[in-house]
Amino acid sequence: MLFSIVWKIPTANRVACLNAFGNMTPEDDIQDAGPDVKIIGRWHHLAGDAGVCIAECSDASALNSFMLNWAPLCDITVTPVVDDATSRQSLQDKQYFTKKE
Repeated sequence: MLFSIVWKIPTANRVACLNAFGNMTPEDDIQDAGPDVKIIGRWHHLAGDAGVCIAECSDASALNSFMLNWAPLCDITVTPVVDDATSRQSLQDKQYFTKKE
């Protein structure tokens, strides 16, 4: 499954969080997420106070473990998402859907 992970860093935690993240290597990122979570991409707001990540994972406990690594520093929201192809396929099975001829 794909998940949208949105984080917001409270002002009081900003320096600690930015230092923790800024000192990580790509290898640290892989270890932080764990072997069962694949990071598809991560985008940061320009001010550094928030961002979004898309991750793939089939094990909720593995994703939860990853989120708990950052929970003391960030406010995090996780939402299951689908890509365009999956969304279209699901839509086209609906009774109300009218296929373009």
